[in-house]
Amino acid sequence: MTKPHILVLGGGEDQLPAYHAARRLGYGVVGVDQRPHALGASAADLFLCMTTRDPERIAAMVGHLDIAAVISPASDAAQESVAELSRLLGTPYRPAPDAVRASVDKGYFHEVLEGLGLPTYAYVQSADPVELRLAAAALPLPVIVKPSDSSGSKGVQVVADQAALPEAVTEARTYSFSGEVIVEEMLLGRHLSAEAFLRDAKLATIAVTERSTTGAPHMITTGHMVPAELAPVTEIALRSMVMDICGALGHTDGPVNFDFVVDRTEEIRFIEMGARLGGNGMPLLVRHAYGIDTYEAALRLALGVPFELQARHDKKTALQILTTDTDGILRAVEGADEVRALPETAELRIFPTPGSRVRRYTQAGHKLGYLLLVADTYAELREAQTRAKSLLRFEVEPEMPAAPDTPAAPEPAAVPAATPIRTELLTEKR
Repeated sequence: MTKPHILVLGGGEDQLPAYHAARRLGYGVVGVDQRPHALGASAADLFLCMTTRDPERIAAMVGHLDIAAVISPASDAAQESVAELSRLLGTPYRPAPDAVRASVDKGYFHEVLEGLGLPTYAYVQSADPVELRLAAAALPLPVIVKPSDSSGSKGVQVVADQAALPEAVTEARTYSFSGEVIVEEMLLGRHLSAEAFLRDAKLATIAVTERSTTGAPHMITTGHMVPAELAPVTEIALRSMVMDICGALGHTDGPVNFDFVVDRTEEIRFIEMGARLGGNGMPLLVRHAYGIDTYEAALRLALGVPFELQARHDKKTALQILTTDTDGILRAVEGADEVRALPETAELRIFPTPGSRVRRYTQAGHKLGYLLLVADTYAELREAQTRAKSLLRFEVEPEMPAAPDTPAAPEPAAVPAATPIRTELLTEKR
C-alpha cells in the first residue's frame, strides 16, 4: 500500500526544509514548481514541473495518491492554491479565506487595517496604469511602487520623482498576477518583522526581528536580528494589534508574518502580511533563536495532529542573506570553512554550486545562501557579521554582453505546463 504524501507547493530554498520535515514525519513528498532545476526536483518522491497556481490540474495529477496535507511555506503566490487544494483533496486544515486574501492583495490588507482603526498611511491601488499614475500624483514623495499580489521584493521600487512613476508602474505590473499595482507612501522609521504562530485563536509564539534592507530603490531584505530591541509598551501594542488583525481575518491557527515600521514616536504601521511561514530563512532564525521548529509545527497543523511550539532557549541570533552584485557564473566560494569555524556560526547554507548561474540581488529569489550567527550580545553578533563578511567570497565570472553583430542565442525550449520529472514513486530515499 502506498504511504501517504504531503504536497508541497514550491521547490525553492525556503520550501526545501518542509520536504525534509515531511520525511522525518514518515511521509512521502510531492513537490510542485515551474522551474525544472528547482531544489525540490531532486528532493521529492514525485516532482511536478508546473505552476503552483493551477490547483485543479495539480489535484488531477495527484489524484491517484493519498495526499494527507498541503503546504507552501514562504510563497504568497501559492496560498490561494493551498486553500483550493485543501478543499479539493479533503485535507484536514484549510486556511481562512480572508487571511489568504490579505496575503495576496495588499490593498485589501490596508482596508482591514482601516476597518480596525489601526494606524494607516496613504496608498492607491489599481489595474489601470493611467488611473494609478493620476491618483499617485497626489501622494507625497517618495513613494514605493509594487505589485499588489506578489512577494519576494519582485517589482518593488522606490520612486522619488513623478517622472519615474510610469516606468516603475510598468515594471511592477510585469510581476503582478492580477495586473494590479499598489503605490504607497514611503514610511520612515525602523523596519521590523514579526514571525508568529497561532493556536486556538491565541498567540502561541512570536519572534520580532530588526530587519535590514538594501535601501532604495528596491528595499530588499538583507538580514534579520532577533530579538528586536523594542520598548515594552511597543511590544505589548504589537502583540495586541497582531491578534486584532488575525481575529478580523478569522486566522485562528497557523503561522503568520508581518512587516511593519516603528517611527520615532513608537507608532506601529503595518506594511504587509502573509498567512504562512515567512521567507528569507525566517523559520531557521526562529529555530536557532528559540529552539522552535515551525516547519514541523506547520506540517502537523496541516495534517490535523497536535504540534509543539514550546521555546527551548532564548538566544540573540542574526540571519544574514548572502548575495552577489554580479550576474554571471559562480566559479568558486572562498572562506566557507573559515566562516563555519567561527564560534558564533550556527549554520551556513550556500545554495548554488560552482558552475551555476547566479544573479545580482534585485529580488529575494536571487539570494546565494544564509548565514546564522548566535552570540550573547548584539555587539558580538555585529562583530561576527563583520568577520564573516571579510572571510566569505563568491567568485563570479561576469556575463559578457553580446557583440552588436552577434545574433542572440536561442531561448531554451520551454518546459511543458505540467511535466512529471520523476514519474515513479520511490518508497525509499537512499
